[in-house]
Parts: sequence; C-alpha cells; structure tokens
Amino acid sequence: MSSVPFTQADLGQQRANQRGILLMIGAMTSFVGNDALAKLATGLMPVSQVIAIRGVFASLFVLGLIFASGLGPQFRRIFQWPVLIRGCMEVMVAVTSLVGLTHVPLGTATTVGQITPILLLAFSAFLLGERVDGRRWLAVLVCFAGVMLVAHPTANGLNLFILSSLACAVLTALRDLVTHRMGAKVPTLLATLGTTVVVSLAGFGGSAFAEWQPLTAHNLVIVMLGGLCLVGGHALVIAAYRGVQVSVVSPFRYSAIALAVIVGLVVFGDLPDVWTALGMVLITISGLYAAQREIRRRRAIEAALARDGGG
Repeated sequence: MSSVPFTQADLGQQRANQRGILLMIGAMTSFVGNDALAKLATGLMPVSQVIAIRGVFASLFVLGLIFASGLGPQFRRIFQWPVLIRGCMEVMVAVTSLVGLTHVPLGTATTVGQITPILLLAFSAFLLGERVDGRRWLAVLVCFAGVMLVAHPTANGLNLFILSSLACAVLTALRDLVTHRMGAKVPTLLATLGTTVVVSLAGFGGSAFAEWQPLTAHNLVIVMLGGLCLVGGHALVIAAYRGVQVSVVSPFRYSAIALAVIVGLVVFGDLPDVWTALGMVLITISGLYAAQREIRRRRAIEAALARDGGG
C-alpha cells in the first residue's frame, strides 16, 4: 500500500490556506456589508456626501492602523505621485460604484464587480504584453456573455445603471494595474490612506454640485459602519493572502456573489430574474475556471522546476 509523504511544511501550508480561505470569506462579507450600507446611505443623502463622510471615517480607521503598525515615520510616502494617481482612480471607482448601487440590486452590482479578475486577465495581455492562451480568452468571452445576460439589453437599450457598475469593474481593474506598477515601494496601509483621503476630499468637492442633507445620528452610523466595513475588507484581504497559495484562496472571492444575493433578498427584497441569475452563473463559472487554470499552470511550473533541479 502506497502512501503520499507529507512534511510539517505541507501541514503548515494547508493550515495557512484554510486560514486564508476563512479570512477571504470574511473580507467578502465586509465588502458586501459596505455595499449594503452604501446602498442604504445613498437613499438618504447624495452620493458625494456618502463618499466624503465615509472617506473621513475610513481615513481615521486606516490612520489608527498605520500608527499601530509603526509606519508613522514613513507617513510622507502618501504624497508620492503613484499614490495620488491611484487615489484619483479610486474616486472614479467610488462614484461609479455608488451610482450603480443606488439603482441596481445588490446581488447584480456585486456580480458585475466580480468580473474584475477576468478584466485584469485581458488588460494584462493588451497593456502589459503578457501571454494569454486560448482557453483563458474563452473564459473572458464567457464572462462577457454573463455580463450581457445580467444587463439583458432590450429595445430601449442597455440599463445605464448596470453600465455604471460595469464601468466600476473596469476602473477597478485599471486601478489594480496602477497598484501593480507601484510595487512594494509604498506600504499597503499608506497607499490605502492616500486613497481614502483623496476620495474623501473629492466627495467634499462634490458638495458644490449636490445639496447635502442634514446629517442625523442614524445617517452617521450607517456611513461610519460602511467605512469600517470597507477598511475591514481591505485589511482582511491583505491578511488572507499572507503565506498562502494565492491560487487556492483567490477563488473564494466569488463567495461575495452568494452573500450579496442573500443580503439583497433579506434587506432590500431583491430577487434576481432568470436572465440575471443565468448571467451570474456564467460570470462565476468563468472566474472559477480562470482561477483553476492558474492553479494548473503553477503546478506545471513547479513540476518543471523540480525536474530541472533533480536532473
């Protein structure tokens, strides 16, 4: 009877992966909570007011994490151009996200947002010159078909608010490319603080175009909790990827779709129609397939390196 040899390192990796999976599900729960609170908030006050006040609380939360992590002496790095450019892109992400959430069911908006990894795959080919094989391009096409089903164009055209959610996903992918080019020169928390400050300032600037509503204690609590969920989600994602196999943990980002559908049904009474549900399934399948391809690719590389090392 044969047995597969396992080492303490294998056991440690497995535990790290299990921890990463739980943290990723926690992160997606935080992000869905933020979106639900943002959807509630935009029903009570203008988008610019939500962005500004949520940004203030998010900045305060991140600032506390920075000083708790001992990054205070590096504070000046948030004024570097890559951080400011990323912050400006995040402004567009925040606006398109909130405009979409205001008029689109939570589950639908969340599902459209999950096409970002697939968009990154396409952008990496066009903008970074990375090689993408035919099967991964097939995943991109299936994902696009899923988006079309979610948007289900009619004789009157596409749903403009779903297009806003789609624009948010595109801008998020471009923002992540900027983050990739920024590398590790700026610590994550400092880059996050730069982003939240720029977004908050943009929200205050938006007060010139929309009349702000009186800030009641109820509204303040909703936005404050939204800011906490937003920062918590980012922090949990960072923690989820530490010391794990990314290809194992990353697919659990798609837990956000099921969570958003449940929250949307319970809180807002939203139930996806048949076409939207089918589109959600296609988007999820394409994302999971792309992630599975990455797992196989990593294993092939590791096997080739092992053969070269042993020869």
